[in-house]
Amino acid sequence: MLKIGDSVGAIYKGSKDGIEEWGLREDKINKIVETKNGKKYHTKSKFYPLDAEDVDSNTEIQRQCNGCILTSEVFGLDEITRPKVEKWIEWANKNIDKAVSIML
Repeated sequence: MLKIGDSVGAIYKGSKDGIEEWGLREDKINKIVETKNGKKYHTKSKFYPLDAEDVDSNTEIQRQCNGCILTSEVFGLDEITRPKVEKWIEWANKNIDKAVSIML
């Protein structure tokens, strides 16, 4: 469970000057709202209100999963997930053809 001030992020593939590369988009949680549909994490600008249950689940998957990484899904950035994804992004950008999604 994340709190105000915690960072969240997602790994996306994009193009910079015509060159494809992976990058981490991140923002900080600035508000947490309880709604009738569940808890929502709000960030300043990078992400729409996020379903807290989804983000918490993605964070746990990112922490526990060995040999794979979540992309295009928002997760919490902490002392476990941040170094893991930064290392993967560095590897993926050096091996752009090998960094592929298993989701078709």
